[in-house]
Amino acid sequence: MKNIRYTIRLSLLATVLFATSCQEYLDVNKDPNNPTQVPAASRLVGAITTTNGAAMWRGAREIAGVTQYGVTKLTTGTNRNAETWRFTASYFLWQNAYTWALPNCVDLALLGEKEGSPHLAGAGKVLQAINFGMLTDQYGAIVMSEAYDGVSQVKLTPKMDPQQTVYQGIDRLLDEAVALFNNPTNTTGLNAAGGDIMYQGDVDKWRRLAWSLKARYLNHLAKKQGLYDPKKVIEACTNGFNKDGMDAEFPYIANAQQTDQNPWFSWGGFTSATDPRYFTYSQFFVDMLTKLPVTETEYQDPRISRIMMPAASDGKYRGLKPGAGLAGGQGGTGRFTSENDYGRFSNSGFYTRANSPFPFITYSEVKLIEAEARLRSGDAAGALVAYEEGVKANMRKLGVSAAEINAYWAAQVADGLAAHFQTLTRGLSHIMRQKYITQCLNPETWVDMRRMDYSNEIYGPSLQRPANLNTVIFDATNPKDWIQAMVYETNEQNRNPANVGDNTEKTRLKTPLWWNVP
Repeated sequence: MKNIRYTIRLSLLATVLFATSCQEYLDVNKDPNNPTQVPAASRLVGAITTTNGAAMWRGAREIAGVTQYGVTKLTTGTNRNAETWRFTASYFLWQNAYTWALPNCVDLALLGEKEGSPHLAGAGKVLQAINFGMLTDQYGAIVMSEAYDGVSQVKLTPKMDPQQTVYQGIDRLLDEAVALFNNPTNTTGLNAAGGDIMYQGDVDKWRRLAWSLKARYLNHLAKKQGLYDPKKVIEACTNGFNKDGMDAEFPYIANAQQTDQNPWFSWGGFTSATDPRYFTYSQFFVDMLTKLPVTETEYQDPRISRIMMPAASDGKYRGLKPGAGLAGGQGGTGRFTSENDYGRFSNSGFYTRANSPFPFITYSEVKLIEAEARLRSGDAAGALVAYEEGVKANMRKLGVSAAEINAYWAAQVADGLAAHFQTLTRGLSHIMRQKYITQCLNPETWVDMRRMDYSNEIYGPSLQRPANLNTVIFDATNPKDWIQAMVYETNEQNRNPANVGDNTEKTRLKTPLWWNVP
């Protein structure tokens, strides 16, 4: 880990030099101690790091407000913009993914193939799929076919590929990655340079990561009649993560420089005493952890103590309503308006400590994806088995004891769990609420909430639009008018207007993505 920043600098230098077309420049005054091309094995750490700490982080920071994980304490100021849906073209996932992450991933794949190291090439393709997936699931149409490819001259006005085309490209990248991981003639191991900070060279885990991602993106198509095939989703899950300890996550470290610590701990103003980006968790999240699905029976999930801190004043768990701030009190009721009535967001628990992992995708998510696919295929019994493993896997990951896990599961069974799985909506209520808990702070949660149409039948009555809503764009009188996508960034809008098209907030924020339209 101590060499990450140095490796990234080398990776970025190599990206620039690899992309240039000035052959004469490359042929003159070559310094053997300052190579113009870094071997593929030394590129893996930079590709993983920038995909997680640059792209995924910027695609998650504001979305944590949209999905109502984190809440600010003030009702004015820029920190509340995300939770009240005030987005403009200054949102930075686009820039971080295309400038930092994707060039590293593309070069990794190209160099791996050039050097006869298909496993490194496969890792590059998997990481490309993750980046393109995050981009298209927030924006819809994105640049893919004319994005940086490491060979051609970079296009300053690339075309935007429609989301269906992007999804086909993601699936193709993952298929290619699986084939590359299956190739036995590999010259350089994934961890040859110590850069495989996720799996330490375990090819099987990388292969299962590719299949797990295939399951995720195939499952997004549930509304697309003729394209959604639950059998293919289940097949991908079967080939994906199959036990604890396989999660694809970035291993941040404590007591290090800020860039080596988990970004939810320190990077985005979370340690600010006066106006942290997120002051505490939302009451909606607290309700997810203190009520059982469907019946809303009160039961405290043991994970709540691993995820968030109780109030200093009385040891209770409370949350604020998005947009209402501390003055709005618990859940917007006007009660409990002291800072000490809430546990802080920063450094609060499993997901927000300095050394907390920041997963791309987990074993728990794969099992819950399988549960949804089996439920949609009519296999209620199989769905329930997959659901149980998905829930318990996450609880084990968070360090919940076996006794607490068994008690929690017994409470669900006694509350009518088996009967709930006999109907699609009630079964989905269990699955999606558990995904909300297990994917804490992951931007994938926003995909689920949009796919489920922000349904109260699925998420419960506590899910409501924020106070102080952006009524310039959204209809204050229509409770079903929810945010659907993001605005393209200023750089792309100004440089490439013909291909970007209508980038007004009213169009971008309110237009559903392709996979969300039947």
